Amino acid sequence: MGSAWTWLLERCAEVVGAVDGATGSAGGARRRLQLYLALSLIVVASFFLRGIWGARGLLPAAALFLLAVQAARAVLDARASVWRAAALDLEDPAQRPRACADPWFSPPTARVLRALAEVIDAARRERYAIALDRLPHVDRAALRPDEVRLLDAARALLSLGLGDPARAAQQAIIALPTGIDAIDARLGRVVLADAWRSPSRLDAIDRAWRRELGSGVTSEALERLLSLSRLRLVPHAVDALRPAEARELSAEAWSIGEEELAAALESRARGGVYR
Repeated sequence: MGSAWTWLLERCAEVVGAVDGATGSAGGARRRLQLYLALSLIVVASFFLRGIWGARGLLPAAALFLLAVQAARAVLDARASVWRAAALDLEDPAQRPRACADPWFSPPTARVLRALAEVIDAARRERYAIALDRLPHVDRAALRPDEVRLLDAARALLSLGLGDPARAAQQAIIALPTGIDAIDARLGRVVLADAWRSPSRLDAIDRAWRRELGSGVTSEALERLLSLSRLRLVPHAVDALRPAEARELSAEAWSIGEEELAAALESRARGGVYR
């Protein structure tokens, strides 16, 4: 497909708001206004041509309208496939990314999003060769902020799967929270395990996560891990936990390899039951 055609598809998707454009959300709105005005001129010209050529004069406007609908649909379908790949259970048939129905009407952003969905799916399934193969096709500049987080999360899962937990922790710090509980739990544990011996790092992570969660992002996994990190910073807080909380946090402590804390939490849980 030629560059002029893909450019036209991208602009059509942009004018209806399906993509933000390379200038970001604020600049994208201004750019969409410019594109809208340009398309309005084409529509006006089409009605003018109708008086000369009859119904055939409306063909340019009708063609652009249909093209915009197709391009926007391709982007929206691709964006939905990203979130299905990230959020749905791996056993769910709808989780796997599907091939684009009509690549001729798929703007560049849609192709980037489909590549991202494939990377996420492969990383979650531990098919790292496939994920690495598709990763170069994901242009970060074409993604929205929440999609960038998913990209960074997928990269962290790749690093973790390839045996580099320290790098995975670094990548996960900028990815979290993604809003996907399973991903947040897995990567959050990696981050805590890496920072556990450094109270200053743990405190910085604690503040960063609380700031993100306070901004409206929801993540039950991170809230649970935050409760665990507080036990490292304030050890006597174990005594204030309810048995159910202690039991839940004990499982998290085991998951990051903190056996002594896990045992203390289990003791607290049992003590609350028999008291």
